[in-house]
Amino acid sequence: MVLESTELRSWTWPTPENLTPVVVLHGSGQDENTLLSFARAACAGHTIISVRGRITWEKGFAFFRRNPDRTLDGADLAHGAAAIQHLLEDLQGTYSESPILLGFSNGAIAAAAAVVGASHLSAGAILLRPLSPFPERVFPPLEGYPVLLVSGEGDARRNRADGPTLARQFESAGAATSLVATRRPRADERR
Repeated sequence: MVLESTELRSWTWPTPENLTPVVVLHGSGQDENTLLSFARAACAGHTIISVRGRITWEKGFAFFRRNPDRTLDGADLAHGAAAIQHLLEDLQGTYSESPILLGFSNGAIAAAAAVVGASHLSAGAILLRPLSPFPERVFPPLEGYPVLLVSGEGDARRNRADGPTLARQFESAGAATSLVATRRPRADERR
């Protein structure tokens, strides 16, 4: 099934188990197929709703633009978050439960912004390689909203404080927050 909201296209892969749907949001320069195998394996039994970013970026798509210096384009991020919220609103009557957001990089940042703006539209968020969409802002109350953040130590495209900063913002808002920092094994540790 293909669902087209105002600015986003998504593809749905239902399962017989019909567990809570998972909305998958890819990273910059990627598309709706990039995380599909991962999502289907990590979220077995869950209906997967894979979304294509709303703008053309590099050789794929993104949910929002960055400025030339790689900082976040705040206005475009707000527009991208609103598009995700609109998609989530469209899904409300389709499933018995609100979906879980699973975002990577650009998709994780956009998902975080969507949650901050309208947490009632989703059941939780899994944010891979995130950074705060609003580093200077206090988040609104998110009492008990479940958030898992996964950051990579030594990630060349993220500051070491990005994951912990976002985790603190979610925690301060009352979200049930978990932060996992992964480390790529050194060559002598791989076997």
